[in-house]
Amino acid sequence: EYIRSVYFNKLETLRFSSSVGKFVGFTKQGQRYADYWNNDAAFLSSMRASKEIICQNYSKIAYDNILTKS
Repeated sequence: EYIRSVYFNKLETLRFSSSVGKFVGFTKQGQRYADYWNNDAAFLSSMRASKEIICQNYSKIAYDNILTKS
C-alpha cells in the first residue's frame, strides 16, 4: 500500500492511500486541498501509479536481498 501524508504544524491535514484511491482531508484546509487534487485527473492517476512504481519495485528488491542473506 502506498500512503502519502501531508502535515502542517505536526497535524496531519490530508492523506492519499492507494487502497482508497483518492485524497482524504482531515482538516478544513486539508479538505480543500483534497477536493482540488481529487478533481485533477492527471495528478490523481500519477498518485495511483505510484504504488506500482515505488512499492512493488522496492518490495521485490527487498525480498531478493532477504533471500540472498539467508
